[in-house]
Amino acid sequence: MVSTDSPASSTAPRRGHPRWALALAVLGGLLTFAAIFSIWINRQALNTDNWVNTSNKLLANEDVRHRLSEYLTEQLFAKVDLSEDLQAALPPRLAPLAGPAAGALEGAAPRVAERILASAPFEAIWETSNRTAHEALLRILNGETGPIAAQGDKVVLELRPAVKRLGERFGIGVTGERIPAGAGNITILEGGELKTAQDIAKAVRRLPIVLTLLALACFAGAIFLAGPRRREALRAVGFAFAAAGLLVLALRGFAGSLVVDELSRVSSAEPAIEAVWDIATSLLVTVAASAIAFGVLLIVAAWAAGATRPAVALRRFAQPYARRGPATFYGAALLVFLVLIAWAPIAAFRKPLGVLIFALLFAVGTELWRRQVLAEPEPAPHRAGSSRGSPGSGDAAPSPPS
Repeated sequence: MVSTDSPASSTAPRRGHPRWALALAVLGGLLTFAAIFSIWINRQALNTDNWVNTSNKLLANEDVRHRLSEYLTEQLFAKVDLSEDLQAALPPRLAPLAGPAAGALEGAAPRVAERILASAPFEAIWETSNRTAHEALLRILNGETGPIAAQGDKVVLELRPAVKRLGERFGIGVTGERIPAGAGNITILEGGELKTAQDIAKAVRRLPIVLTLLALACFAGAIFLAGPRRREALRAVGFAFAAAGLLVLALRGFAGSLVVDELSRVSSAEPAIEAVWDIATSLLVTVAASAIAFGVLLIVAAWAAGATRPAVALRRFAQPYARRGPATFYGAALLVFLVLIAWAPIAAFRKPLGVLIFALLFAVGTELWRRQVLAEPEPAPHRAGSSRGSPGSGDAAPSPPS
C-alpha cells in the first residue's frame, strides 16, 4: 500500500513558518516598546502613591530644593516691600539703612528657604500638598464634581505655607492681602485642559493591559509558527524584549536633552531641570530595565537548549542529576529561582502576583529542559587508547578529520 502523503506534504508542517514567526516577533517588540511607555505613564501619573514618592525624591534633591527656594523667595518679596517694613521699624536716625538691610535680607532669603525645605515639618507639608493635589486631579479626571471643580477645574499644588513660614522667619506680617491665597501655588491642571486630560487618562488606563496582551499574543504566535525552530523563536522573543527596553532608554536620554534645553532658559536652572527629568522618569527606567532583564533570561533559556558546545556540555553535566529523579533536578532549579527573586532584576519580582507568574513560567521551562536532558544519549565512556585502536582488535584506524 502506497502512502498518499507526498514528501513535501509530510515535511511542510515541520518546517513551520519562520518568516511569519519573525514578523510576529518584531511586531511584539514594537508593542512592548509602546507598552513600556503606557505602563510608566499609568503608574506615574495615575497612581497617587507613586506621585507622592516621586515628589518626595524631588524635594530631597539639592538642585531642586535650591531652585524651589528661589521661587518661594520671589513669591514672598513680590508681595512684600521689606524696605518699608524695616524703615517703619527702625528709629528715624537708622531709617536710611533700611534699603541696604532689606537687600541683604533678600539675598539671604534663598538660603533660609532652602533650610526650611529641608526641614521635617516642611517635608510633611510637601507630602500632604502633593497627595491632596493628585487626589483632586484624579477626581477631576474621573469626571467627579466637587469643590475643586467648582473653583474652575483647577488642580493646584499649594506652597503658600512655605511662603508664609519664610515670611515669619524674617518677621514679616504674612496675613491678609500681603500674602494672598494664591502665593506660591503651582497650577497642575486648568479648566481648558480638562477634556484633553480626561481623554488621555481613559486611554492610558486601558493601554497597558491591551498592549501587553497583544505583545504576548504576538510572541506566542511567533513561537507556535516557528515549528521545529521554536528555540530560535524563543531567542528572537528575548531579543525583542531586550531591544524594546534599550530603545526606551535611548529615547529617554534623547528626549531628556531636548526637554532640558527647551526649559533651561537660564543656565542656573539646568541642574534642577535635569534632576526633575531624571527623577520623574526613574520609573520608566525601572520598567525598561525589567524588559531587558526578562529578554536576557529568555535568551539564556534558548541558549541552554541550543546546540553550541557550552550548552551541550551544560546538559551533559546536568544529565546525571536529572536521572536521579525530579527532586534533585527541581531542587537545583529552585535554588536558581530563589537567587533570581532575591536579586529581583525584574520589577514584577517584588510583587506576589509577579513572583507567582514567573514561578509558573520557570517551572514549565525547567520541566521542558529536564525532558530534553533525559532524551539525549549518555556520552560514551572514555577509554584510554581507544582513539588509536589497539593492535589486533580489528578496529580500523581513525580517518583524518575532514
